[in-house]
Formats: sequence, structure tokens, C-alpha cells
Amino acid sequence: MVRWLLVRQVQQLAVRHSRHNRRQHFRDGEQGSFTLEASLVLPLILFCTITVLFVSLYAYQKVYLQQIARTAAERLAFTWDNSHKDIVTGNFNPSETDGLYFRLTQNHVSDLFGRLVSNESSEIALPSGTAGDLVERKLAKASELLPQGVTGSAKFSNFILDQQVEVKLQKPFHFSPVMSKWFRANQTGGTAVSHVVEPVELIRLTDITRTYFKTIKDRITPQKAREALVEPAQGDLSGPSITIKSERQAAAYLRSLVNGTEVVLTTESGKSRTVDALDARGIGHQAFYSLTEAQLRMEQLPKDLELIQQGTQVKSVVWHFFKKDAGGKGMPSNAFRKELERKGIVVVIHN
Repeated sequence: MVRWLLVRQVQQLAVRHSRHNRRQHFRDGEQGSFTLEASLVLPLILFCTITVLFVSLYAYQKVYLQQIARTAAERLAFTWDNSHKDIVTGNFNPSETDGLYFRLTQNHVSDLFGRLVSNESSEIALPSGTAGDLVERKLAKASELLPQGVTGSAKFSNFILDQQVEVKLQKPFHFSPVMSKWFRANQTGGTAVSHVVEPVELIRLTDITRTYFKTIKDRITPQKAREALVEPAQGDLSGPSITIKSERQAAAYLRSLVNGTEVVLTTESGKSRTVDALDARGIGHQAFYSLTEAQLRMEQLPKDLELIQQGTQVKSVVWHFFKKDAGGKGMPSNAFRKELERKGIVVVIHN
């Protein structure tokens, strides 16, 4: 019995010693330390990775909206002089315009000959399906450039000497509820401002100011001046319709068009050349109605090239081609036109 108790105590001491050794080995060994560090660091690394991912997506969407806003503002400013221009390509029909005086009467400028003050800025929401006056219709064209899900506003400000188009865009950004609460960012946005620049109009207004304002000063009342700003009828812009049926009729029409005279010149080689219309600037205009390319190349072209090279009797030469019918019969080919342009002859096609 005593022997059995001794054996039992020895076994218990051995078990206790073994457990103590295992605990000490786990405490002093590297395997337990690695497991503990991994359990603490891995969630932090995962959180940082997800945060960087969402921040990158947020920055990308913000830059994307900024680029769209900048493009929309620049294209609105570029096409501001004509609401009929395509917002992307800038193409337009020459017969479609906003009128001669839209900058004074429909561009948020009032009382030109009085106080010369500007109206309030005009702003519309984007995308916009409806618009009121001319300014709002121009701003509404920016809707064509917006991708789906992007909203915002377009604003036009006229400071007389400085006209600005401002576009503001925003788009929802889908954060997780937790990150949305932390970062407080539920949407991204972009803003761009572009200035309306019209070099041709600036030169025209400057010339009018220098030339005519001194002349009309104190000779017309502001009321009379405003009444004079009447848009010409669109039908008057195209001029009268003329039908050309012969070479002689084409030459006569050309002389009336350029206010030129018919002259007979002699080239350096002694050849005689009849110019249909020589204008005041020394430009020779020639009308063609029925001659073929072979005839033009053999008979007319050498004489005109001599005149151009001589440079004393004519400064330059313009060839005017008049269509015989709607199909364009008698028109020069593209290859012949390019050949003429390379040799310094300007080609004009009349419908």
C-alpha cells in the first residue's frame, strides 16, 4: 500500500514538472511570440490596406470630376460666341448665329450707352433639360458632356471686361458606413473656371471705339442708340440669289462682287492674259464655268504662274469656279485643287 502511494506521488510530480516545462518553453520560445504578434498586427495591416484602397478610389474620382469640369468650362467658353456651335467639335452652320448684337442685349449687359452695368450672374443645374434665355441655353449644353450619375451646376458671370464660365460637379462616393462616419466624405466634386476670349470681337470693338465713338458722342441719345440695335433679318444676310449660266455672266458677277475691272495683261514671255476682275489690292480674280481641267492646265495655268512670279502686275491670283448644276459638274478634282494651291493659286467654289 505504501509502495503504491509512493509511485502515485512520483507520477504526480512528473506530470507537474512536465506541465511546468511546457509553459516555460511556450513563454520563452519564439513560436508563441510570433503567434501573438501576428494576431495583433494582421488586423492593423488589413485596415491600412483597405484605407489606402478607398482613399485611392476617392482621389481618382475627384481628379476624374475635376477633368470633366475643366473640359466643360473650356468648351462652353470656346463656343460662347455662337449657341449653334457643337459643344464637342465647334462645328456650326454659318447661316445660324446668335445675332449681331447679342453681346449687348442678351449677354447680361444692359444700358450700354447709359450706366453700363452688368446683370446678375446666371446659374443653372446640370444636367438640365430646359433653359430660359440665351445664356441659360448655352450653359445647358454642358449636360451633353456629363457621364451618368454626375450632377452639378454651370454659371456665367459677365464683369464687362471679363466674362467667366464656372462649372461645379459632384458625384456620390459610396464609402462603407464605418469609414463614411470617420472620413465624413459621401461625395466627390470638381470645380473649374474658364474665361470667354474673343480676339476677333475685341479687335472689332476696339476699332469701333477708336473710330466712331468720338464722332457719335453727344449726337445721339441713349434711347435712340438702343432703338438702333435691331437685329437684321436672317433672310437679308444671304443676299440676293443669282443664277450663273455662262462664262461671261460669271465674269460680270465676279467684277461686281470684288469691285474689280477687266484688264488685259502681258506676261514676261509675251503672252496676253485677260483678267476678269482686278481689284484695288492688285488681286486678279478669274471666273470659270465651262473649261475643262486639261484646258486650264495647258492654257490658263502657265500664264497665271508667270504673272505670280513677276509680281508687279498682280499680287496674287484667285480662281473662282461656278457650278453648272447641283451635281457639281465642271468642278476641279481634289488633285487639281491641291496642285493649284501648291503653286500659289487660291481656289474658290461658288454654289
